[in-house]
Amino acid sequence: MIVIYTCGGFSEFEEESILAIENSLKTNARVIITGCLPKINPARIAIYEKAKIIPIEHLKQLDSLINAKVPYSYGPDPPVVYGVNDLSAPPSDSFLQRFKNNFQFSSDFLKVSGAYLEKKVLHKRNDVEFVQENYKLEIARGCLGSCSYCAIKKAMEKFHSFPEEQIIDNFKSGLKEGYNDFALIAGDIGCYGLDIDTNLPNLLKKLFASEGNYKFTLIDLNPRWLKEYYSDLLSVLKANAEKVSRIIIPIQSGSDRILELMNRNYKIDEVKRYLLDLQENLPKIELETHIMVGFPGETSEDFQKSRELLRELKFAFVHAYEYEDRPGTVASKLPDKVTKDVIQERSRTLAEENNIYSQWSNDGLRVSASVKSGN
Repeated sequence: MIVIYTCGGFSEFEEESILAIENSLKTNARVIITGCLPKINPARIAIYEKAKIIPIEHLKQLDSLINAKVPYSYGPDPPVVYGVNDLSAPPSDSFLQRFKNNFQFSSDFLKVSGAYLEKKVLHKRNDVEFVQENYKLEIARGCLGSCSYCAIKKAMEKFHSFPEEQIIDNFKSGLKEGYNDFALIAGDIGCYGLDIDTNLPNLLKKLFASEGNYKFTLIDLNPRWLKEYYSDLLSVLKANAEKVSRIIIPIQSGSDRILELMNRNYKIDEVKRYLLDLQENLPKIELETHIMVGFPGETSEDFQKSRELLRELKFAFVHAYEYEDRPGTVASKLPDKVTKDVIQERSRTLAEENNIYSQWSNDGLRVSASVKSGN
């Protein structure tokens, strides 16, 4: 049996999921499809009649399929992933055979072939694609945002925070196992605790009370919550600056007009004020951000505001993403779409201005840039 946990947040990941499904169906194994894609783009996988589709929230169905001695619900969420088999580009599949198997006149052919080429070029080892070096502390599921471009929200569980005691116990288990690099994660870590009468600064205080040699990365702190909790957050971070290596704060745009269309719930000037203050008070903590280019209606003036923002704030790292329509999102129905050529040009501009590193997708559909800024 092969269980494929798909991703549908971006078209690139959707294509990799499709490749994994198609390669698995060529084996004698029973194929189970789960993850985000069945909810984000169900039409895309409906054609795979030989596979069984199990929604994320119903994975306990695996119990009966494998005659489980330990129920699925008893299994803890793994804080570390040691290795993932790359089913979308198996070593036994030759380059020419992959094209032969997929060559058909359809709208998906170039997407699938492009994703395969990317796998062949970028992943030299197909047996293990990913080894996680940090210890993942998941503090909540879901998020309280409603970003107009986000398809992942459709597949998320209803927002709920995990109890502080559970998170702290998980953290201490990681320390005992010898980990010193921890990642605090959720759909949005900033809204942690709003459903259980606590908040992120309170959780951080309790985590930092533990003895040991460790550092945290705070992943995806929405600027609306940075604004909400700034005083308390700054206080706890200043007192424990040596225990935090970086914070990822996804701004998405430097234009208030675009942020409103994105439904991000903050103004750029106030966020910029807090970020400049953070940089002044916590110079040893790296700040990273996400910028989306080509959102529907984004003008040259809007894009210029994002460029100016990055110049002023000088983030340690900038992740630049090209906008793409995803099924069922509000943004996909907005008018004034930016052309693909313009989107790619803006992405290249950010890569050049923010220096050093960019990674271009080979599928010809989406160019994602991860951009190193500063020196």
